[in-house]
Parts: sequence; structure tokens; C-alpha cells
Amino acid sequence: MIRKLVLEDELTAVRVIEEIRPLGYRGGYTILTDYIRSFRPRPVVRPHLRFETGPGVQGQVDLSPYTVSIAEEKVGVVCFSFVLGFSRWQFIRFVRHADVHAVCHSHALAFEALGGVPREILYDRMKQVVIHSERDHVIFHDLFAALARHYGFRAVPLAPGYKEGKGKVENPFGYVEGNFLLGRRFHDWADFEAQTQWWLRERAWVRVHRTTREQPIERLEQERPHLIGLPERRFEAAIMVPRLIGDDFCVAWETNRYSVPPRYTGKTAWVRVLEGRVEVAVESEIIAAHELRASRGQRYVAPEHEAEFRQHWTSRQVVREQFVALGSAAAAFAAGLDQERRGAAGYHMRQILTLAERVGAAHVAEALRHAQRYGAFDCHAVARIAAGKPPRRRLTLQPQSLTPTNLGAYLKGTGTHQRSPAQYQALATGRRRRKGHTDDDDGQ
Repeated sequence: MIRKLVLEDELTAVRVIEEIRPLGYRGGYTILTDYIRSFRPRPVVRPHLRFETGPGVQGQVDLSPYTVSIAEEKVGVVCFSFVLGFSRWQFIRFVRHADVHAVCHSHALAFEALGGVPREILYDRMKQVVIHSERDHVIFHDLFAALARHYGFRAVPLAPGYKEGKGKVENPFGYVEGNFLLGRRFHDWADFEAQTQWWLRERAWVRVHRTTREQPIERLEQERPHLIGLPERRFEAAIMVPRLIGDDFCVAWETNRYSVPPRYTGKTAWVRVLEGRVEVAVESEIIAAHELRASRGQRYVAPEHEAEFRQHWTSRQVVREQFVALGSAAAAFAAGLDQERRGAAGYHMRQILTLAERVGAAHVAEALRHAQRYGAFDCHAVARIAAGKPPRRRLTLQPQSLTPTNLGAYLKGTGTHQRSPAQYQALATGRRRRKGHTDDDDGQ
């Protein structure tokens, strides 16, 4: 069994002892390694100079691809590894896609786990760090350069092919593969991340390092006081864009739409995209998160968002909320519609909302104020006002006590009362005489 685990499965002695303990092995680690050394082929080692650095001086970063078993499927991942030169303290995390955003975010997480930043960090000329390279000059990626400025460390790109220059981070990849990944299976991504953190705490940080002869976690205590302190806020490595939450309670990213709780409809949100995940935040609060989809032109609605919509936001309620949002006059006009149009109020609201999309919400809001003044609670009246035409006034006849009930019969019975010109002349003469008499009396 031991020979199979070593020669066929390529497990290290640490992983072998984990596998054979349940089978009844009661021996020690040393006798096992002596036995494995007797038949395992020895690798060819190229000579190189070894150098050591003081506490807090240097860190090294590198990436390495692997294939792991997650939920019984083979999944390609990339391991981000950060190692401190003095203590050999190591931080690792796995990502599906190691673009510049994921690499910069991994730096931020490593610095937080460490509680500080070394003064310089060595890199090979990976594309996530260096976008253009010459013999004595490199151009760093803009996002990575911003990361280095934010945390205050100096990035040192090594010459191409000089992997021995960062052997402190290169060599531990073999330890990660042999003592963690080989032979392990993970239920899902969350289990993968949890087991990674367990392995760091229980294995990588507490083992006795072959070079320093000390545990990295103990040696780290000597190194921490020499590290650069962390800034007040974490470096934001994600893509951040503002988006309006639409009437379908979704935000747009590329060609797809992703849902949020319907109560946030109409608000402006920040969409944060990082490592295959889409997060939506309103006023610094994350209100929704989705897996980034590769399809195009699709709408993805979370079940809990659809349930909230069906429970609290029926179509009539949505129309009323949108209508009231037109302005201060809209609420009073909606009340008038309810009274005048009753069950048809929703229809008139929808027609007015369609008009607002065509001519503008401000223009329609002013038309609503005029329509309310006329008592014209009707979508057609609002459309006429918006077009510059006054609504038709309603004419209401007020009954008078002196008006006959049957006006036609009354007029027929009155006869003809047309006076002659002589009669009108006599009336005028008599009026002048009376007026003149009154003037004389006033003059006395």
C-alpha cells in the first residue's frame, strides 16, 4: 500500500501516514520516511545560491495551476501563494480565474491575514503584474501599481527564467500539492476553502521548517513588528460600476440582468464583479449576490426575490408605486382616479406612465396638476394637457326655483311681446323727463 501511494499516487510521507493510520499503522513518521527514501527516485536538483532576509524585509508571490476534485468533477484552479522570507509563513488561496483583479484581491486578503505588509515583494514577470517588459525596465499593470501604492510596498520583478530568485515561494508549491491536494476530494467550493484554511492552521503554519528549524507561526511573532502597518481600508480590486435598478428589479452587467429585492426598484446601486461573482450594493450594503454567468441576453432572478415580488408587489401595486413616483401631484390624482374610475384606475395610471416615458415625467407631472384643477381624472385629459390643449370643462346646470319645470310649454304660453318703435320712443322721453326732474331737485 505504501509503495502504491508513493510511486503511483505520488503522495508525500505526510499524506501517506494520513492514509495508512486508519488501516492500522502504529509506527512513527521517521521510520516511514526512511522506508520511502529507500525506493523513491531522487529528483535532479540544479545548484543555486541560497540567501536569507531579515524580518519584515521581503515576501514572495507566485501562482500555480492545479486540477482538483470538487463534487466528483475535475475542476481547474489556480493557487495564489504568498510567503514571508524570514519566517516562511505562507498564505494560499485558490481561484477559478487568476486575472489581475483576483491576484490583487488575494494580496489584500494575505496582508489582512498577516496583519501587515513586507517592504518588498518578489515576482516573476506574470501578466497580472507586468504588462510590458524590457531588459532594465518594466511597466506594471495599472491596478497592480495602485495596489502597491495603497499598501506601500516595492514590487521587484525578477529576470525571466530566474525562478531560484524566489525559491521560498516556488518550493512550497510542492508541499501544497503533496501534503494538501493529492488524494483529497471536496464536496463543493465552500468545503474546498474551509479545508484550505484548516490545512494552513493545522499543518503549514505549525510544522517545523527544514531550513529555519522553527515553526513559521512562532517565527512570525519576531517578524510582525517589522512589517508595514495596514491602511484604514482594504484595497478594492473588484470592477465597480454604478447601475440603476430597473422596473424588473434587476441590474445590468454586460448583456445579462441580475435580480435584487424588489423593494429597491428605482434606486442607484453599485455592481461589484470579482472572481466570478456579481454583488449588488446600495448605500454600502450588499443586497444581492449572483454567480457570474457566461451566457448572453439572459435575466437571472433569485427565488427569494421572485417570492418577495409575488408576496408584496402585485402588478397593480407596482403600477401605483411607479405612478406616485411621478411627483407630488400624482398621489392626489391617484386618489381622484380611485374615486372617479374605481376598478379602471389602474388602466388610466398605466396609460399616463406610458405617456411619461414618451414626453418626460416632469411634463406629465405638470399636466397632472392642471388636470386635477379641472377635476379631469382621466388619462385622455392628461394627454390633451400634455399636448398643449385644455381639457373640456364639465357643465353642471344648477336648478333655480324661478325656472319653470317644462320650459317649452312655458314659452308657448307667453305670447308675443314685440313693442312698436313709438312705444320705445315714449319710454325714452319719459325717462329723460324723470331724470331732468331729479336733477332740478338735486340742484335746489
